[in-house]
Amino acid sequence: MPSMRRAIDAYGQASETLPPAQQIVLLYEGAIRRIREARHAIEAQRINDRYLAVRKATAIIEGLQGCLDHARGGEIARNLDRIYSHVILRLQHINLTDDPAICDEMIARLDQLRAAWAQLAGGPPAVAERPAIRVDQALAVTI
Repeated sequence: MPSMRRAIDAYGQASETLPPAQQIVLLYEGAIRRIREARHAIEAQRINDRYLAVRKATAIIEGLQGCLDHARGGEIARNLDRIYSHVILRLQHINLTDDPAICDEMIARLDQLRAAWAQLAGGPPAVAERPAIRVDQALAVTI
């Protein structure tokens, strides 16, 4: 349990010291990491590990979705809500089909959003070989 306490303390400290946009970037990174874990678990035929990794990724996305401010967020909040609903549905398909291609699809989608939020947060570029992406492009993804 000491490691759990350290994790809780770290999250608490991050929420007090990091700007909200940077917190969102970290949440996307956490979801992407969990989906990668699910993909590796599929390859290793570790069903329970896949399930747990997908569940953790889903919880992160549900948390992001639950924090949307529809009153102030307008069209952006509506678009993010649709994207999050789609991602949650696709994550559930990972557990139903054991398909690593869905993992790749969701990693790409979330990484695109993460890169847009990183730009908003003023962080370093996402990946050197990936072209810069504007936030409105990331949100214009059709579902």
